Amino acid sequence: MTLSNQGIRPGSINMGRILRNMRYHTNQSRKVVFYRPPQFTTDNYGVETTTIATSGAEMVIPDLPALIRPSITSDYQLQRSGHNIVGAARIYTPNLATIKGFANFNQANDAQFNEIEGWDRLIDVNRYIYTVPTNATTAWTSGTTADVTFASDGQTITATLGSDYYGDFYYTTGATNTLEADRIQFQIKASGASNIALINCKSMNGGTQNGNYAITYTPASLSIPTGSWLTVDLPFASGSVASGSSIYLNGTRHAVTITTGSSFNYEADFRDFVFNVSGAASGNKVMVREIKYYKSIRWMVQAVRDYNDDYVIYECVRTRGKSDKNRRAR
Repeated sequence: MTLSNQGIRPGSINMGRILRNMRYHTNQSRKVVFYRPPQFTTDNYGVETTTIATSGAEMVIPDLPALIRPSITSDYQLQRSGHNIVGAARIYTPNLATIKGFANFNQANDAQFNEIEGWDRLIDVNRYIYTVPTNATTAWTSGTTADVTFASDGQTITATLGSDYYGDFYYTTGATNTLEADRIQFQIKASGASNIALINCKSMNGGTQNGNYAITYTPASLSIPTGSWLTVDLPFASGSVASGSSIYLNGTRHAVTITTGSSFNYEADFRDFVFNVSGAASGNKVMVREIKYYKSIRWMVQAVRDYNDDYVIYECVRTRGKSDKNRRAR
C-alpha cells in the first residue's frame, strides 16, 4: 500500500522478490517442480487410448518459486495399499508473465506451456532422505574407462576429464538407507570449448557397483549446459510414464528411459551414485551439486483463487501419500 494526498491506494507487489526473500527466512517459500501428466489420444467414443498425443508429452520442470500455505498437512484416513495421507493447501506463485520469464517456462522456448491448469501437479519436498556429499572429494572416484581428477569448493564437486574423457565417475559410501525417498534431484553444468553429453546416471542399491543393482536414467541426446545450472528431478524406484521420465533444457524435452537391473531393490541400502559422460576434449569439466534423495508431496491444482497482475493463488489438494510404516512392513 502507498500513501498520497489522495489517501490510500493499492500498490504493486513484486511477488518474485517476496518469494526470494522469504525463502531465506521461512520454509514455506521454496522452489517446486511443475508436473503435467501426459495427454493421451482418444478414440471415436472419447475414451483415452494408451498413445500419447503428439504435443501431449509429460512436463517435468523444476525451480518454480512458490509460497505454500497448508490448511491440512496430513489427514489420516483408512485407505488401501498404504496410500492414506490427504491434505489441502493454498499455493501462491508469481504472475504468469513472470513465470514465463523463468528457464523452461519461456513461451519462445516451450510452446507446450501456456499456464498452470487444473489437475497439474506442483511437486514439493516433504523431507530430504539422503544428500550425496559434494562438499569434498572424499569417496569420489572414476571408473576404469575414465581419467578424472576431482576438486571441491565446499559446495560443488568438479570432475575434470583427462585423456580418457568417456566413462563413469561416482560417489561411493557404506550401506545407507534411502527407503523413504521417491524422487532424486541434482544440479549439473559443464565448462570447456566442446560439448559434454550426459549419457546416463545411476543409483546403485543393494550391492556392489554393478549394473544389476542399478536404476539407470538415460536421457535422449542431452548436452550438459555450460552457462547455468541444469536442475534434474527424476522419480526414484519407478518411472512416471511407461517407465520413463523427462528432463527439460531451454524448453526442449529430453525423454529419459528408466531401467532397473535384475537385482535392483529400492528397499535395499544405497551404495553408489554414478554419472556417465562423454566429453570431447581433455580438460573439460563437469560440475555437480545438491544431489538429494527426497520424499515428495504432490499438490494437485483444483481451482484458481485469485488471478491478477501481481500473483496467482491456487487451491490445491494432496490426494494421497505413501505410508512408510506399511512399506517397511512388506
